[in-house]
Amino acid sequence: MNRVGTLLVLMLTLTYGFCQEEKILSNHPSEDRYASYSPSGEKILFESNRNGNWDIYLMDVNGGNQEQLTTSAADDRRPDWHPSGKKVLFESNRNEKNQLYELTLKNGQINEIEIDGEPIFARYSPDGKQIAFALPQTDDIANIVISDNRGRSPKSITNTDYRTTYPQWSPNGDRILFFSRHETGNKDDEIYTINTEGADEKRLTNCPKHNFCPQWSKDGKMIAYATSMENSRPEIYIMDVDGKNQRRITNNADGDTLPSWSSDGKKLLVTGYRNGNYEICEITLER
Repeated sequence: MNRVGTLLVLMLTLTYGFCQEEKILSNHPSEDRYASYSPSGEKILFESNRNGNWDIYLMDVNGGNQEQLTTSAADDRRPDWHPSGKKVLFESNRNEKNQLYELTLKNGQINEIEIDGEPIFARYSPDGKQIAFALPQTDDIANIVISDNRGRSPKSITNTDYRTTYPQWSPNGDRILFFSRHETGNKDDEIYTINTEGADEKRLTNCPKHNFCPQWSKDGKMIAYATSMENSRPEIYIMDVDGKNQRRITNNADGDTLPSWSSDGKKLLVTGYRNGNYEICEITLER
């Protein structure tokens, strides 16, 4: 590396706390979003509208062998891996309202998980026995609900009159990470954690911008999230699990969102706006 390159890496590291390398994986002129690594780290799950509506897709970690998993005429969205890596949870409006579905990868069988309401942003618990999801009442009101993995015995763990959404399980399954507007009067999103009994809520961000789409690292030590920047699209940040040591990871004029950690904590998948559309990008973090 020449002297200018060395200085640039040093400046990025001092400014953001990380130096990083980006690779676009999906490379398709459609909108590709909402990516996550499989538990084995060999595959990436994502959503795409490349065939006229949203469907669930799978690809290798290098972006190869892109495969369509669902073929409904409805929109199938926001996929999540079962901890076994053998099933996928997603949401769809295929029966005229938004519901949750479970896809078995081996045989392609899809089963509906019936929820009273129209759940969004559903996630399996680390042991696969429960799911957490947001349940909207209106465009401005939603709360976090936990049920068993068949949608039975639902229990709301938040009770707000504002938008509270995007639940993410801690690696040991004892807390839920989410973002909410319940302390900002629906003006901006802030990031919180709460235990699975709906107690001990902790606010992690306090910034007059939107802080959203948080996700725990697999070792439970860090949280990646998106923050809306002034007069520009959102960028990716990382902070400690107590909200301290917030540092910016990306610096792209077209924006990045929906971060998702690799199992070793060395990489992030993000949805980045590149070349006029959303792409699945992989960021390698170097501390």
